Amino acid sequence: MFEDGVDAEEYIAAVRAGAIDPYGRTADELQESLDAYDRDWTERLMALTEEQLDEVVAGRMPLPALPGPIESEHAARFRAESEFVGRARALEVQTARLEAAKRELYAARFARLADEPGVFDTNLHETASNLAVELRLSDRTMERRMIAASRMVSELPLAHDAHRAGRINSGHLRTIEQATEALRLDATVDAGERARVEQELVAMAETTTPGQLRSRAKRIVDRVLTEPFQQRHDRARETREVFLQDEGDGMAFLGVRCLAVAAKAAYNRATDAARRKPKDDPRTFDQYRADVVMDLLTRGQVPDDVNGVHGVNGITATVALTIPATALLREPASDGSGRQELFPALLDDEILVDVDTVRMLAAETVTWERLFLHPVTGVPVTVDTYRPNRAMRRWLRARDGRCRWPGCNNPVYRADVDHTHDWDAGGATTIGNLAHLCRRHHTMKHATAWTVQQLEDGVLEFTSPLGVVLRSEPEHQGPAFVDTDDIIWGTIACTQPSLPNAPPPLNTPF
Repeated sequence: MFEDGVDAEEYIAAVRAGAIDPYGRTADELQESLDAYDRDWTERLMALTEEQLDEVVAGRMPLPALPGPIESEHAARFRAESEFVGRARALEVQTARLEAAKRELYAARFARLADEPGVFDTNLHETASNLAVELRLSDRTMERRMIAASRMVSELPLAHDAHRAGRINSGHLRTIEQATEALRLDATVDAGERARVEQELVAMAETTTPGQLRSRAKRIVDRVLTEPFQQRHDRARETREVFLQDEGDGMAFLGVRCLAVAAKAAYNRATDAARRKPKDDPRTFDQYRADVVMDLLTRGQVPDDVNGVHGVNGITATVALTIPATALLREPASDGSGRQELFPALLDDEILVDVDTVRMLAAETVTWERLFLHPVTGVPVTVDTYRPNRAMRRWLRARDGRCRWPGCNNPVYRADVDHTHDWDAGGATTIGNLAHLCRRHHTMKHATAWTVQQLEDGVLEFTSPLGVVLRSEPEHQGPAFVDTDDIIWGTIACTQPSLPNAPPPLNTPF
């Protein structure tokens, strides 16, 4: 029995059956707490004399606490922080369940519309209008929500179930929905293959942030689409455009839809120019970079650099591409079929690039550096260069690709190279002791109670101030091979061998 009168065993059974504890505790954690409470009471009773025991039984004396150390300020702060994190996690799970329940409600109503008399579209408009009046939203908005709910429940059932169970959040769900749209529209893709991709994305979502999932999902989905990437790119490039949108208060949004390589090069050039901003310039980094773009478009030069004083007009854009040798050596298919590259080129390790663009860039490039990948895991292992120190930095950039802090997706060019074991504490400057951390997380590593150690193959193991252990593994940049002989239906098949929640292979059939 808890102090508020709730039966402890019944409460734990309810949590084990699916109820959510307000502080995010699991049934096992609650059972351990109850066992510790029982042990404490037993020890306190055993410490009483017979006279004291009679007084306690008669209600004339409270059960005295056992002598022990007073909780320190640090321990009290740690306990309060744990309760805060647990409470936030519990609310997140409750929110996910409510969102899933609403999605199921909308989907069920949408499905019933097909069985009702009359025209389906008219019935849908009417139902949506009834919802719109009650929720004070437009009927078009409610129509879109009902259609989206129906598609989510029917086309992505595993992702929907994972969200309902609180294993992934709404950001993960939206990422999976967006990443698989082309796959779900491709009628030539086998249903079993769609389910396998969904399983893989859900398993990955349970251990990554939505941003990290988004960059990896593109490669996973691209592997199974039947239409070659080159053909999809050729069609998409016809949609190039420039658009202007009024933002109010005398401001506007100028957008350009263009080739990814060109966009990245333009962005990098503006960023490089902003890094040379004079210290006495009152503009922020983003403000200066925005002015760089507009001055380049309207005057052909960057702010305050008419005579090239700051040396930014002469800069050239740098674009980092990871390209398989086969993409450069293989001849285009003579039959026009546009054979699919199993591993497309990657722009800054996150944006897929078509082979034609790759070959165009290769023809104009003077120097190439070879990036050797592990033949099984796809993790970078070395790179050609002349200067050892520069080689080490390039190797680390290729391996890490981003800030390695759990949940951070800042690109590697905005990160510092950090000694995992501090240099001042005797840490060596070696590949096995270096990793990229953005400035924010580099500071946090040294200024807070977070700790990190580097394991083999560049795996970082972080420990939070609350004792939670998180692993950060280098992202695969090449093809990864998986033994699928033992994979049966219902088993999550993942191309990342060390994914923490990927189940072991099953050796026995149903």
